[in-house]
This record gives sequence, structure tokens and C-alpha cells, in this order.
Amino acid sequence: MASLLSSHLDQISLCSQSIADLPFPGPKIFTNALLSPNHDITALIRDTEQHERALFHLAPPPMPSKSAGGDVTGPPKTTSNAGSTAARRQTAFPTSVRQPKSKAVAAVLGGDLYAKTRREGANVRGKGDVDVEVLLEGAERLGAVYPIPGAAEKIAALRRRHSQLAANISHYEDRVARNAQELSLMTRSSSRYDDEEDTAEGEPGSEEADPEAEMDLGPLPTMEDLRREEEEIRELERKKRNLEERVEGMGRDLGGLMR
Repeated sequence: MASLLSSHLDQISLCSQSIADLPFPGPKIFTNALLSPNHDITALIRDTEQHERALFHLAPPPMPSKSAGGDVTGPPKTTSNAGSTAARRQTAFPTSVRQPKSKAVAAVLGGDLYAKTRREGANVRGKGDVDVEVLLEGAERLGAVYPIPGAAEKIAALRRRHSQLAANISHYEDRVARNAQELSLMTRSSSRYDDEEDTAEGEPGSEEADPEAEMDLGPLPTMEDLRREEEEIRELERKKRNLEERVEGMGRDLGGLMR
């Protein structure tokens, strides 16, 4: 009997030892507050953070359309009690008005800016014109509420890059317009010179009659000058397209950040 009890005690001791050796995590702040008499549980109560409050604030729903407004004043179409009740519920709570999927983001950005960022995101996906300033403003507001390490520095760098690219695009656009105007003047002068030369060949005495006409033309451009101007214009247009593609790339990056 004693040997049987001793074997059971040994087995219980081994089980207890194996349980004691298991890697249980240590007590956390709430466990200590509940189990230890030296901690006051009221010390754990705190005010909510701004990003936590945003989770419980819904964006205002969009204004109902005219068709929905017509349903408010119109009588119910059904005559039965159940049908009229459903119609009244549909009038009071129209289901056609959809809440935005990202309600917390809409609450932080506000209705106008949220709609603008959604529109710009659609333009990014559709390869349309993108307002980078709108996306940057939305990213700054979200970063202020939901801090992300390095997001503020990246947004500032993108803003500087966008400003530089916009200035470069404006510079190259002005230069392309100026070169195109000069090329047009050179082409017009060349064609006028050719016309006057043809006229001079038809009228032998015209050169002696008006010797100052040729002096007013100034140095005439050659075909090499025209080709050089055209090549420069093409190069400027290529640089402009590259800058525009970089701006579109920034818009895509910001669109991904907003999503």
C-alpha cells in the first residue's frame, strides 16, 4: 500500500515539475493591477488618444439626391400596412446613401478633403491629371492623427521634390514656347526670302530699285540652324515628358500611401 501511494506521489511530483517548467509569460500591467494590492486599478484609466477617438466618429453622410428628396414628400406607393411601414422606413433611412468604407479616414480628413483624395486616387489609377498638393495635405492630416515613423520626413521630401519638378516643368514649357516662336519666325523669314528671291529673278531691275530690302532681313537662317532648333525643341519636350512622368509617379506613391 505504501509503495503504491509512493508511486502516485512520485508521478504527481513529476507532473508538477513539468508544469512548473513550462514557459508561461510574465504578468503584465493589468494582471499586476488586479492581483497585487499595491496597485490602484484607477491608475490605468486614461483619456483616449486622437486616433482612438477618430475610430468612433463617423463622417457626415452625403446630401441625398433629388430623387431621394422626392421620396420624402411623395406618398408611399403600397397600400398595405407592412408596405407603408417599409416605405416610411425607406424614406426616413434611405439605403441608397452609402457610408464611406474608411470611416476613420473620412472623419480625420473631413468630407471635402476626403472626396478630393478619393477623386485624385481614381485619377492615379486611371492615369489622369493628379493634384499632388491635395494628396500631400491628406497625408499630412493622417500622419498627424496616426503617427507613422518617417512619414513626416517623406511627405516633406515629396513636397520639395514636387515643387522642384513643377518649377522645372514651367521653365521647360517657357523655353519650348520661346524656341517654337523663334523657329516660326525663322521659317517665316526663310520663306519670305525665297519669295523675294523668286520675284527678283523674274524682275531683273528690282535689286537696283530697292537695295535696302535685303538689308532689313538680317542674317538668314540656314537649314542647319532650323534642324538644330527643331532638335533642341524635341529635346526640351522629352525632358518635359520625363518630368511629367516623375510627377505622376509621385502621385501614384501618394495614392498608395492614402490607401
